Amino acid sequence: MEHWALSLPDVDATPESAHGPLSEAEQRQLAEAHKAVDNVRTARWMLGFSLEVVRRRRLYRADGTRTWEEYLTQEHDGLSTSEADRLQKTWRLAQAVQKELGRPAPDSHMRKLEPYAQRTSDEQAAAAYKALYWAHQEQGHRLVAKQVQQRVREAVEAARGVSDPIERTRAVTAAWTVAPEGPVPVQRAEARDGKAPAPETDPVDTALRLLQAAREAIEDAAEDQRAREARSEDHARFQQEAIRRIGRVLAKVKVEGELIPDAEIVG
Repeated sequence: MEHWALSLPDVDATPESAHGPLSEAEQRQLAEAHKAVDNVRTARWMLGFSLEVVRRRRLYRADGTRTWEEYLTQEHDGLSTSEADRLQKTWRLAQAVQKELGRPAPDSHMRKLEPYAQRTSDEQAAAAYKALYWAHQEQGHRLVAKQVQQRVREAVEAARGVSDPIERTRAVTAAWTVAPEGPVPVQRAEARDGKAPAPETDPVDTALRLLQAAREAIEDAAEDQRAREARSEDHARFQQEAIRRIGRVLAKVKVEGELIPDAEIVG
């Protein structure tokens, strides 16, 4: 706390003693308080870096018999292998964004930005994110994960079917560049051009869209800091197990067709 130059007041401020715009001293105090949020986000990608070091050097083995899964359970409070893998795959992008932007970005934004980085590079994705972030800031709007996702979808769609890596990168970059620089309203793609949405011909497609929306809603909800602080550890375990149980059920679902009689959806 001393490092952040913060201290608790002897007496709480009141509407009479604290009113009007923040003074320069108050602005400095608020900026210092916000560093705690930045530290949490930085620690997130640093965890991914440290996990990769431990895994690649096999430092998890302890007495020589401990497995990677046992290490995650014992040292990281039961962190799942899938989440550990995701952290290892995305820490470089988060680091690149922090260097480019001058501050770390929310983890939810990095998840949405990852497809763009996969088709270009971490550095190029970081520069694109910076441009999008400041376009919103200049217009007084807060950038949210769904807006990042929409921009990424538009850019990635432009490169669909392009096999050459260089041409694919150019197509993605060009699509991102010509997209609106200001805040992008979140809306269904089929409604953007004013056309009525095409009727659904397969109920499985409709269900898959609902599942996709549900997955995004759960990811965004999991990033809610206030809810996280109020949630007990037992409740969090219950929620995590419920999510995994749904995944196991979906993994058993089979979709049948005339030409593909047994097309299994692997969850």
